[in-house]
Amino acid sequence: KTLPHTIYRHMVNATRRSKRKLQHLPSLHRQRKSTLQLQFERAIESPGGISKILHLVETATDHEINELNSTQYSSSSSSPSSPSFGWTPLVGAIFRLGKNTTKNGNSMESERKLTELIRACHKRNISPNSGAWFGGQYHRPLVVAAYYGYSSAVKLLIELMGALPDLGDGEGRNVWFASFQNPVSSSSGARTPRLRECDRRTAQVLLDAHVVTSDLGRWRRTLFAPNKVGSLCYANGDSSVGSVMLRAILSKNKDVVEVLCRAGGVITDRDYQVLRQRGQVNSRLVPMVMEQLLLIPNGQEETLDNYNNTTTKRKILMRSAKSWSSRTDWSFPPTWKVGVTLCRNCGLPPDIFRSYIVPFLDRDWFYTCFGDIRLPLLGPSLGERVGMNRENDWLEAKTNTFINGF
Repeated sequence: KTLPHTIYRHMVNATRRSKRKLQHLPSLHRQRKSTLQLQFERAIESPGGISKILHLVETATDHEINELNSTQYSSSSSSPSSPSFGWTPLVGAIFRLGKNTTKNGNSMESERKLTELIRACHKRNISPNSGAWFGGQYHRPLVVAAYYGYSSAVKLLIELMGALPDLGDGEGRNVWFASFQNPVSSSSGARTPRLRECDRRTAQVLLDAHVVTSDLGRWRRTLFAPNKVGSLCYANGDSSVGSVMLRAILSKNKDVVEVLCRAGGVITDRDYQVLRQRGQVNSRLVPMVMEQLLLIPNGQEETLDNYNNTTTKRKILMRSAKSWSSRTDWSFPPTWKVGVTLCRNCGLPPDIFRSYIVPFLDRDWFYTCFGDIRLPLLGPSLGERVGMNRENDWLEAKTNTFINGF
């Protein structure tokens, strides 16, 4: 029997909508997967998945491994400077092991299993710079390992397998950004996220491996060296949700700010403009500077001990936090420093100008407008997002969302 006309039309329109929606999906979801990739995906979801993944890695043929490494995820990502090729089982395996992470870190057993799997992947020449779609997002094994605090895995991926540190995932995060994210902070109910010990070790691994620099010029030089692109992370670099320093200040994470300051981290113009536009310079930035002043030995503690009144101590500390000094230099944006330099001491002796004028110049000096924060993003040098190039076009889609709510 024929269907009523109205029902038939509804079915036709639904089919057309489904086809249009399918056309907008990433090409990965529409392309045929290899047999080995399907086996890996089933193993990840099955009981004893890590052992099964390890067995598949060890028993796969060279042709199947080459097929995995040559998988293309996006038709617009064919540029060699934006490697979005290859599928890796490491992403799913790290997510499976990482789901059991706690506020105290990861178990030794999960560290051992992941280390064994990474060594097996290296032995079979599975690319460390490949990625995989997981949970509707594109991920890289190095970034996911840093996110869950697997410091030993991060070290192996970089030093043994040669993974590129400044290779971004689908959110524009590189390994440096991910190492400061706490995956259990929201589920633990803590109002202020803290930095776990395993996260500290991960950040220290990156610093010891010399794959992070606070020198902007040095980082930029790697962009024009064919053999060094993606080999170095910029400590003050951005992601689609802001820099590491900005995220730490907004979330009041003093542990992260402390590590960043020791690594040469500073407030960028973009960070300061976001804080100024949101009206959070005094409520977020200044208290964080006060916290860091107490951590830097400079006789400040002895000076404050002379006052019994807590309010007086706080006022002295706040005055120090709002004034420029070598201890608060990290919290003053680059435009402020350029403006002070261009003043050429105002005709005064340099020591007089620095001691009696500069400390009274507020951070807002030399800024003419806070309405436009669309400065060039300093994101990962490679693979900011699948299907996009190094020109950081994703800024346009993310800026409004980032400004309106953290």
